[in-house]
Amino acid sequence: MTTSFKNKIAFNFTLSTALLVAVIFFVIYHSVNITVFNSLEKEVNFQADKHFYEVGVKDGKPYIADKEEWFEREHRELEVNPVFVQITDKNGSLIERSPNLKLDFLTADLSQKDKVFFQNKLKGLSIAQIQVALKDKGKIAGYLIVAIPITESERVLDNLKSVLLTAFPFVLIVLFFVTRVIAGKSIQPVLSVIDTAGKITNENLKARVPLTGGKDELTKLVTTINDLMDRIENAVEREKQFTSDASHELRTPLAVIKGTLEVLIRKPRTAEEYVEKVALAIKEIDRISYLVDQLLLLARFESQKKAMDYQHVDLSELTGSILQRQQQQILEKELSVELITDDHADVYADPYMLDIVIENLISNAVKYSIRKESIKITISQAGQNVIYSVADRGIGIAADEIDKIQEPFYRSSPLNHPEIKGNGLGLSIVKRMCQLLQISFKLKSQIGHGTTAELLF
Repeated sequence: MTTSFKNKIAFNFTLSTALLVAVIFFVIYHSVNITVFNSLEKEVNFQADKHFYEVGVKDGKPYIADKEEWFEREHRELEVNPVFVQITDKNGSLIERSPNLKLDFLTADLSQKDKVFFQNKLKGLSIAQIQVALKDKGKIAGYLIVAIPITESERVLDNLKSVLLTAFPFVLIVLFFVTRVIAGKSIQPVLSVIDTAGKITNENLKARVPLTGGKDELTKLVTTINDLMDRIENAVEREKQFTSDASHELRTPLAVIKGTLEVLIRKPRTAEEYVEKVALAIKEIDRISYLVDQLLLLARFESQKKAMDYQHVDLSELTGSILQRQQQQILEKELSVELITDDHADVYADPYMLDIVIENLISNAVKYSIRKESIKITISQAGQNVIYSVADRGIGIAADEIDKIQEPFYRSSPLNHPEIKGNGLGLSIVKRMCQLLQISFKLKSQIGHGTTAELLF
Protein backbone atom coordinates (compact mmCIF):
# COMPACT_ATOMS: atom_id res chain seq x y z
CA MET A 1 0.00 0.00 0.00
CA THR A 2 1.46 3.32 -1.08
CA THR A 3 0.96 6.57 0.80
CA SER A 4 0.84 9.87 -1.04
CA PHE A 5 3.58 12.37 -0.38
CA LYS A 6 1.16 14.98 0.94
CA ASN A 7 -0.23 12.45 3.46
CA LYS A 8 3.30 11.70 4.62
CA ILE A 9 3.99 15.40 5.07
CA ALA A 10 0.70 15.91 6.91
CA PHE A 11 1.26 12.85 9.13
CA ASN A 12 4.85 13.75 10.05
CA PHE A 13 3.94 17.38 10.70
CA THR A 14 0.91 16.36 12.79
CA LEU A 15 2.99 13.85 14.77
CA SER A 16 5.65 16.41 15.61
CA THR A 17 3.00 19.01 16.41
CA ALA A 18 1.16 16.48 18.60
CA LEU A 19 4.22 16.18 20.82
CA LEU A 20 4.50 19.96 21.03
CA VAL A 21 0.77 20.42 21.76
CA ALA A 22 0.91 17.66 24.41
CA VAL A 23 3.77 19.46 26.16
CA ILE A 24 1.91 22.79 25.95
CA PHE A 25 -1.32 21.27 27.34
CA PHE A 26 0.65 19.58 30.13
CA VAL A 27 2.32 22.88 31.04
CA ILE A 28 -1.05 24.72 30.95
CA TYR A 29 -2.77 22.18 33.22
CA HIS A 30 0.02 22.02 35.77
CA SER A 31 0.47 25.80 35.76
CA VAL A 32 -3.24 26.27 36.54
CA ASN A 33 -3.09 23.46 39.13
CA ILE A 34 -0.13 25.05 40.91
CA THR A 35 -1.73 28.51 40.76
CA VAL A 36 -5.04 27.24 42.20
CA PHE A 37 -3.45 25.34 45.08
CA ASN A 38 -1.03 28.15 45.87
CA SER A 39 -4.03 30.44 46.16
CA LEU A 40 -5.78 27.91 48.43
CA GLU A 41 -2.70 27.55 50.58
CA LYS A 42 -2.46 31.32 51.04
CA GLU A 43 -6.13 31.47 51.98
CA VAL A 44 -5.82 28.65 54.54
CA ASN A 45 -2.70 30.21 56.05
CA PHE A 46 -4.46 33.56 56.26
CA GLN A 47 -7.43 32.02 58.05
CA ALA A 48 -5.14 30.07 60.35
CA ASP A 49 -3.24 33.24 61.33
CA LYS A 50 -6.53 35.08 61.81
CA HIS A 51 -8.02 32.47 64.17
CA PHE A 52 -4.76 31.73 65.93
CA TYR A 53 -5.05 35.02 67.85
CA GLU A 54 -8.61 34.15 68.93
CA VAL A 55 -7.45 31.01 70.75
CA GLY A 56 -5.75 30.84 74.12
CA VAL A 57 -4.31 28.12 76.35
CA LYS A 58 -5.12 27.92 80.07
CA ASP A 59 -3.94 25.23 82.45
CA GLY A 60 -2.67 23.27 79.46
CA LYS A 61 -6.04 23.31 77.73
CA PRO A 62 -6.87 25.33 74.57
CA TYR A 63 -9.96 27.54 74.53
CA ILE A 64 -11.68 30.30 72.49
CA ALA A 65 -11.02 33.70 73.96
CA ASP A 66 -14.30 35.30 72.85
CA LYS A 67 -16.67 32.51 72.07
CA GLU A 68 -19.77 34.72 71.81
CA GLU A 69 -18.10 36.97 69.21
CA TRP A 70 -17.07 33.90 67.25
CA PHE A 71 -20.61 32.54 67.09
CA GLU A 72 -22.05 36.00 66.36
CA ARG A 73 -19.68 36.45 63.40
CA GLU A 74 -20.90 33.14 62.05
CA HIS A 75 -24.41 34.55 61.80
CA ARG A 76 -23.37 37.96 60.46
CA GLU A 77 -21.09 36.83 57.60
CA LEU A 78 -22.30 35.27 54.35
CA GLU A 79 -19.71 32.69 53.41
CA VAL A 80 -19.41 31.77 49.76
CA ASN A 81 -16.41 29.58 50.49
CA PRO A 82 -16.83 28.56 54.16
CA VAL A 83 -13.91 28.22 56.55
CA PHE A 84 -13.98 25.33 58.98
CA VAL A 85 -12.21 25.83 62.33
CA GLN A 86 -11.66 23.25 65.02
CA ILE A 87 -9.70 23.07 68.28
CA THR A 88 -8.41 19.77 69.62
CA ASP A 89 -6.25 18.68 72.51
CA LYS A 90 -2.76 17.36 71.95
CA ASN A 91 -4.18 13.93 71.18
CA GLY A 92 -6.47 15.28 68.46
CA SER A 93 -9.69 14.97 70.54
CA LEU A 94 -12.32 17.59 69.81
CA ILE A 95 -12.53 20.58 72.20
CA GLU A 96 -14.38 23.17 70.10
CA ARG A 97 -15.48 23.63 66.46
CA SER A 98 -17.00 26.32 64.31
CA PRO A 99 -20.82 26.28 64.01
CA ASN A 100 -20.66 25.57 60.23
CA LEU A 101 -19.26 22.12 61.01
CA LYS A 102 -22.48 21.29 62.85
CA LEU A 103 -22.21 17.64 63.89
CA ASP A 104 -19.17 16.95 61.68
CA PHE A 105 -15.58 17.36 62.71
CA LEU A 106 -12.19 17.69 61.07
CA THR A 107 -9.80 14.79 61.37
CA ALA A 108 -6.49 15.72 62.92
CA ASP A 109 -3.45 14.18 61.27
CA LEU A 110 -0.77 14.26 63.95
CA SER A 111 1.81 12.91 61.47
CA GLN A 112 1.76 16.20 59.57
CA LYS A 113 4.24 18.91 60.44
CA ASP A 114 3.17 22.20 61.95
CA LYS A 115 1.61 24.70 59.50
CA VAL A 116 1.92 22.31 56.55
CA PHE A 117 -0.76 22.52 53.85
CA PHE A 118 -2.30 19.17 52.91
CA GLN A 119 -5.51 17.72 51.49
CA ASN A 120 -8.07 15.81 53.52
CA LYS A 121 -11.71 14.68 53.38
CA LEU A 122 -14.85 15.96 55.13
CA LYS A 123 -18.02 13.93 54.52
CA GLY A 124 -16.44 12.60 51.33
CA LEU A 125 -15.64 16.09 50.03
CA SER A 126 -12.10 17.32 49.42
CA ILE A 127 -10.77 20.03 51.72
CA ALA A 128 -7.49 21.87 52.08
CA GLN A 129 -6.33 21.68 55.68
CA ILE A 130 -3.62 23.09 57.94
CA GLN A 131 -2.76 22.37 61.57
CA VAL A 132 -1.20 24.89 63.97
CA ALA A 133 0.23 23.64 67.23
CA LEU A 134 -1.02 25.45 70.37
CA LYS A 135 1.70 25.52 73.01
CA ASP A 136 1.79 26.23 76.73
CA LYS A 137 5.20 26.81 78.28
CA GLY A 138 6.88 25.29 75.25
CA LYS A 139 4.80 22.15 75.25
CA ILE A 140 2.02 21.26 72.79
CA ALA A 141 -1.33 21.65 74.46
CA GLY A 142 -3.50 21.15 71.41
CA TYR A 143 -4.06 22.03 67.75
CA LEU A 144 -5.89 24.70 65.78
CA ILE A 145 -7.20 23.03 62.62
CA VAL A 146 -8.38 25.26 59.76
CA ALA A 147 -9.82 23.92 56.51
CA ILE A 148 -11.59 25.18 53.37
CA PRO A 149 -13.46 23.14 50.77
CA ILE A 150 -11.66 22.66 47.44
CA THR A 151 -14.42 20.85 45.57
CA GLU A 152 -14.99 23.76 43.18
CA SER A 153 -11.29 24.12 42.54
CA GLU A 154 -11.01 20.42 41.76
CA ARG A 155 -14.06 20.67 39.51
CA VAL A 156 -12.42 23.54 37.60
CA LEU A 157 -9.24 21.52 37.20
CA ASP A 158 -11.21 18.43 36.12
CA ASN A 159 -13.10 20.53 33.57
CA LEU A 160 -9.82 21.96 32.29
CA LYS A 161 -8.38 18.46 31.97
CA SER A 162 -11.47 17.27 30.10
CA VAL A 163 -11.35 20.24 27.75
CA LEU A 164 -7.64 19.71 27.01
CA LEU A 165 -8.03 15.95 26.49
CA THR A 166 -11.06 16.50 24.23
CA ALA A 167 -9.42 19.33 22.30
CA PHE A 168 -6.17 17.39 21.79
CA PRO A 169 -7.41 14.81 19.22
CA PHE A 170 -9.74 17.39 17.64
CA VAL A 171 -6.84 19.80 17.13
CA LEU A 172 -4.70 17.02 15.65
CA ILE A 173 -7.43 15.90 13.24
CA VAL A 174 -8.06 19.47 12.05
CA LEU A 175 -4.31 20.08 11.83
CA PHE A 176 -3.81 16.91 9.76
CA PHE A 177 -6.40 17.85 7.15
CA VAL A 178 -5.32 21.51 7.00
CA THR A 179 -1.69 20.42 6.59
CA ARG A 180 -2.74 17.89 3.96
CA VAL A 181 -4.47 20.62 1.91
CA ILE A 182 -1.49 22.98 2.25
CA ALA A 183 0.96 20.18 1.40
CA GLY A 184 -1.14 19.28 -1.64
CA LYS A 185 -0.89 22.83 -2.93
CA SER A 186 2.81 23.02 -2.10
CA ILE A 187 3.70 19.87 -4.05
CA GLN A 188 1.55 20.79 -7.05
CA PRO A 189 4.72 21.52 -9.07
CA VAL A 190 5.88 17.95 -8.31
CA LEU A 191 2.59 16.62 -9.68
CA SER A 192 3.10 18.82 -12.73
CA VAL A 193 6.57 17.29 -13.15
CA ILE A 194 5.03 13.80 -13.04
CA ASP A 195 2.30 14.77 -15.50
CA THR A 196 4.77 16.43 -17.88
CA ALA A 197 7.21 13.51 -17.64
CA GLY A 198 4.36 11.17 -18.64
CA LYS A 199 3.79 13.20 -21.81
CA ILE A 200 7.42 13.19 -22.93
CA THR A 201 8.30 10.72 -25.67
CA ASN A 202 10.96 10.49 -28.38
CA GLU A 203 8.57 12.34 -30.67
CA ASN A 204 7.54 14.94 -28.08
CA LEU A 205 10.37 16.60 -26.19
CA LYS A 206 8.91 20.09 -26.13
CA ALA A 207 6.69 19.66 -23.04
CA ARG A 208 7.84 21.73 -20.06
CA VAL A 209 6.75 21.99 -16.42
CA PRO A 210 4.93 25.31 -15.76
CA LEU A 211 6.69 27.58 -13.26
CA THR A 212 4.89 28.50 -10.03
CA GLY A 213 6.31 32.02 -9.86
CA GLY A 214 7.79 31.57 -6.37
CA LYS A 215 11.41 31.46 -5.27
CA ASP A 216 11.37 28.27 -3.21
CA GLU A 217 13.12 24.92 -3.68
CA LEU A 218 10.30 23.52 -5.83
CA THR A 219 10.64 26.42 -8.26
CA LYS A 220 14.38 25.72 -8.47
CA LEU A 221 13.58 22.03 -9.07
CA VAL A 222 11.15 22.90 -11.88
CA THR A 223 13.67 25.30 -13.44
CA THR A 224 16.41 22.67 -13.26
CA ILE A 225 14.17 20.02 -14.83
CA ASN A 226 13.14 22.38 -17.63
CA ASP A 227 16.80 23.23 -18.28
CA LEU A 228 17.57 19.50 -18.34
CA MET A 229 14.76 18.93 -20.84
CA ASP A 230 16.14 21.74 -23.01
CA ARG A 231 19.54 20.06 -23.03
CA ILE A 232 18.02 16.65 -23.76
CA GLU A 233 15.92 18.08 -26.60
CA ASN A 234 18.94 19.83 -28.09
CA ALA A 235 21.04 16.65 -27.76
CA VAL A 236 18.37 14.53 -29.44
CA GLU A 237 17.95 17.09 -32.21
CA ARG A 238 21.71 17.17 -32.73
CA GLU A 239 21.75 13.37 -32.75
CA LYS A 240 19.00 13.26 -35.37
CA GLN A 241 20.76 15.89 -37.44
CA PHE A 242 24.08 14.07 -37.02
CA THR A 243 22.54 10.78 -38.16
CA SER A 244 20.88 12.47 -41.12
CA ASP A 245 24.06 14.27 -42.17
CA ALA A 246 26.19 11.15 -41.72
CA SER A 247 23.78 9.14 -43.84
CA HIS A 248 23.90 11.81 -46.52
CA GLU A 249 27.70 12.00 -46.49
CA LEU A 250 27.99 8.21 -46.76
CA ARG A 251 25.29 7.96 -49.43
CA THR A 252 27.13 10.26 -51.86
CA PRO A 253 30.36 8.24 -52.29
CA LEU A 254 28.37 4.98 -52.28
CA ALA A 255 26.25 6.35 -55.12
CA VAL A 256 29.42 7.25 -57.03
CA ILE A 257 30.86 3.77 -56.50
CA LYS A 258 27.59 2.13 -57.54
CA GLY A 259 27.33 4.31 -60.68
CA THR A 260 30.92 3.60 -61.62
CA LEU A 261 30.49 -0.16 -61.29
CA GLU A 262 27.21 -0.08 -63.24
CA VAL A 263 28.99 1.73 -66.09
CA LEU A 264 31.72 -0.92 -66.11
CA ILE A 265 29.32 -3.84 -66.52
CA ARG A 266 27.19 -2.37 -69.28
CA LYS A 267 29.67 -3.30 -72.03
CA PRO A 268 33.27 -4.39 -72.39
CA ARG A 269 35.84 -1.68 -71.65
CA THR A 270 39.47 -1.13 -72.43
CA ALA A 271 42.08 -1.78 -69.76
CA GLU A 272 42.66 1.96 -69.39
CA GLU A 273 38.93 2.57 -68.78
CA TYR A 274 38.82 -0.21 -66.18
CA VAL A 275 41.84 1.29 -64.40
CA GLU A 276 40.27 4.77 -64.47
CA LYS A 277 36.90 3.60 -63.10
CA VAL A 278 38.45 1.35 -60.45
CA ALA A 279 40.74 4.21 -59.36
CA LEU A 280 37.66 6.44 -58.99
CA ALA A 281 35.92 3.75 -56.92
CA ILE A 282 39.02 3.35 -54.73
CA LYS A 283 39.12 7.12 -54.22
CA GLU A 284 35.50 7.13 -53.07
CA ILE A 285 36.19 4.13 -50.79
CA ASP A 286 39.08 6.07 -49.26
CA ARG A 287 36.69 8.98 -48.77
CA ILE A 288 34.21 6.69 -46.98
CA SER A 289 37.03 5.24 -44.85
CA TYR A 290 38.22 8.70 -43.87
CA LEU A 291 34.66 9.79 -43.08
CA VAL A 292 34.07 6.70 -40.92
CA ASP A 293 37.36 7.33 -39.09
CA GLN A 294 36.30 10.92 -38.40
CA LEU A 295 32.87 9.82 -37.20
CA LEU A 296 34.37 7.22 -34.89
CA LEU A 297 36.85 9.75 -33.57
CA LEU A 298 34.10 12.27 -32.87
CA ALA A 299 31.87 9.65 -31.21
CA ARG A 300 34.75 8.38 -29.06
CA PHE A 301 35.44 11.80 -27.60
CA GLU A 302 31.78 12.75 -27.33
CA SER A 303 31.38 9.88 -24.88
CA GLN A 304 34.61 10.99 -23.10
CA LYS A 305 35.59 7.35 -22.63
CA LYS A 306 39.18 7.81 -23.73
CA ALA A 307 41.54 8.30 -20.81
CA MET A 308 43.76 11.29 -21.51
CA ASP A 309 47.51 10.86 -21.09
CA TYR A 310 48.98 14.27 -20.24
CA GLN A 311 52.63 14.82 -21.15
CA HIS A 312 54.96 17.68 -22.00
CA VAL A 313 54.64 18.30 -25.75
CA ASP A 314 57.05 20.39 -27.87
CA LEU A 315 54.75 22.36 -30.22
CA SER A 316 57.58 23.16 -32.65
CA GLU A 317 58.53 19.49 -33.04
CA LEU A 318 54.88 18.45 -33.32
CA THR A 319 54.23 21.09 -35.99
CA GLY A 320 57.27 19.93 -37.98
CA SER A 321 55.97 16.35 -37.99
CA ILE A 322 52.54 17.46 -39.20
CA LEU A 323 54.01 19.66 -41.96
CA GLN A 324 55.93 16.63 -43.22
CA ARG A 325 52.68 14.67 -43.46
CA GLN A 326 51.04 17.58 -45.31
CA GLN A 327 54.03 18.15 -47.60
CA GLN A 328 52.44 16.65 -50.73
CA GLN A 329 49.31 18.82 -50.47
CA ILE A 330 51.45 21.90 -49.77
CA LEU A 331 53.63 21.25 -52.84
CA GLU A 332 50.59 20.59 -55.06
CA LYS A 333 49.21 24.07 -54.27
CA GLU A 334 52.69 25.68 -54.34
CA LEU A 335 52.17 27.17 -50.86
CA SER A 336 54.85 28.73 -48.69
CA VAL A 337 54.74 27.94 -44.96
CA GLU A 338 56.41 30.16 -42.34
CA LEU A 339 56.93 28.83 -38.81
CA ILE A 340 57.68 31.45 -36.14
CA THR A 341 58.39 30.04 -32.70
CA ASP A 342 59.95 30.94 -29.34
CA ASP A 343 62.72 28.90 -27.78
CA HIS A 344 60.37 27.37 -25.22
CA ALA A 345 57.21 26.03 -26.82
CA ASP A 346 56.35 23.18 -24.45
CA VAL A 347 52.77 22.63 -23.28
CA TYR A 348 51.23 20.01 -21.00
CA ALA A 349 48.57 18.06 -22.91
CA ASP A 350 47.58 14.71 -24.38
CA PRO A 351 49.95 14.34 -27.38
CA TYR A 352 47.57 12.13 -29.41
CA MET A 353 44.64 14.56 -29.09
CA LEU A 354 46.83 17.63 -29.59
CA ASP A 355 48.25 16.09 -32.78
CA ILE A 356 44.71 15.66 -34.15
CA VAL A 357 43.78 19.27 -33.24
CA ILE A 358 46.81 20.90 -34.86
CA GLU A 359 46.75 18.64 -37.92
CA ASN A 360 43.11 19.58 -38.53
CA LEU A 361 43.99 23.30 -38.32
CA ILE A 362 46.97 23.00 -40.67
CA SER A 363 45.05 20.68 -43.03
CA ASN A 364 42.21 23.24 -43.25
CA ALA A 365 44.69 26.05 -43.87
CA VAL A 366 46.24 24.08 -46.74
CA LYS A 367 42.86 22.98 -48.15
CA TYR A 368 41.26 26.45 -48.20
CA SER A 369 44.36 28.50 -49.16
CA ILE A 370 44.54 30.05 -52.61
CA ARG A 371 47.24 28.58 -54.84
CA LYS A 372 50.73 30.10 -54.40
CA GLU A 373 49.72 31.94 -51.21
CA SER A 374 51.37 31.64 -47.79
CA ILE A 375 50.51 30.04 -44.44
CA LYS A 376 51.91 31.54 -41.23
CA ILE A 377 52.21 29.40 -38.10
CA THR A 378 53.14 31.31 -34.92
CA ILE A 379 54.01 29.88 -31.49
CA SER A 380 54.47 32.61 -28.87
CA GLN A 381 54.54 33.09 -25.11
CA ALA A 382 52.09 35.46 -23.41
CA GLY A 383 52.81 35.52 -19.68
CA GLN A 384 51.92 32.08 -18.33
CA ASN A 385 50.13 31.13 -21.56
CA VAL A 386 51.27 29.78 -24.91
CA ILE A 387 49.51 31.00 -28.07
CA TYR A 388 49.46 28.79 -31.17
CA SER A 389 48.01 30.36 -34.34
CA VAL A 390 47.60 29.19 -37.93
CA ALA A 391 46.86 31.98 -40.42
CA ASP A 392 46.11 31.41 -44.13
CA ARG A 393 45.28 33.71 -47.01
CA GLY A 394 42.47 31.57 -48.33
CA ILE A 395 38.82 32.04 -49.27
CA GLY A 396 37.76 33.08 -45.75
CA ILE A 397 34.53 32.54 -43.81
CA ALA A 398 31.57 34.84 -43.36
CA ALA A 399 31.25 36.27 -39.82
CA ASP A 400 27.78 34.75 -39.31
CA GLU A 401 29.12 31.27 -40.17
CA ILE A 402 32.08 31.12 -37.79
CA ASP A 403 30.04 29.44 -35.02
CA LYS A 404 28.15 27.21 -37.46
CA ILE A 405 31.23 25.65 -39.05
CA GLN A 406 32.21 24.27 -35.66
CA GLU A 407 29.13 22.04 -35.73
CA PRO A 408 29.34 18.54 -37.29
CA PHE A 409 28.87 18.33 -41.11
CA TYR A 410 28.47 22.08 -41.60
CA ARG A 411 30.44 23.47 -44.55
CA SER A 412 30.64 27.11 -45.56
CA SER A 413 29.35 27.72 -49.11
CA PRO A 414 30.29 24.29 -50.55
CA LEU A 415 28.58 25.07 -53.89
CA ASN A 416 30.79 28.12 -54.43
CA HIS A 417 33.92 25.97 -54.14
CA PRO A 418 33.06 22.47 -55.45
CA GLU A 419 36.76 21.74 -56.02
CA ILE A 420 37.35 21.71 -52.23
CA LYS A 421 36.33 18.33 -50.86
CA GLY A 422 35.40 17.79 -47.20
CA ASN A 423 32.80 16.47 -44.81
CA GLY A 424 32.52 19.29 -42.27
CA LEU A 425 33.80 17.28 -39.31
CA GLY A 426 37.30 18.71 -38.81
CA LEU A 427 36.49 21.84 -36.80
CA SER A 428 33.80 20.10 -34.73
CA ILE A 429 36.48 17.59 -33.68
CA VAL A 430 38.89 20.44 -32.90
CA LYS A 431 36.27 22.21 -30.82
CA ARG A 432 35.37 19.07 -28.82
CA MET A 433 38.98 18.10 -28.16
CA CYS A 434 39.87 21.64 -27.08
CA GLN A 435 37.02 21.48 -24.55
CA LEU A 436 38.38 18.19 -23.18
CA LEU A 437 41.94 19.54 -23.06
CA GLN A 438 40.73 22.88 -21.62
CA ILE A 439 42.32 24.82 -24.47
CA SER A 440 40.74 28.07 -25.64
CA PHE A 441 39.90 27.89 -29.37
CA LYS A 442 39.08 30.95 -31.47
CA LEU A 443 38.50 31.60 -35.16
CA LYS A 444 38.91 34.93 -36.93
CA SER A 445 38.13 35.23 -40.63
CA GLN A 446 37.19 37.57 -43.43
CA ILE A 447 35.85 36.65 -46.84
CA GLY A 448 38.63 36.84 -49.45
CA HIS A 449 41.33 37.61 -46.87
CA GLY A 450 41.83 34.29 -45.13
CA THR A 451 41.29 32.71 -41.71
CA THR A 452 43.27 32.64 -38.45
CA ALA A 453 42.77 29.78 -35.97
CA GLU A 454 44.16 30.41 -32.47
CA LEU A 455 44.78 28.06 -29.55
CA LEU A 456 45.47 29.44 -26.06
CA PHE A 457 47.21 26.99 -23.70
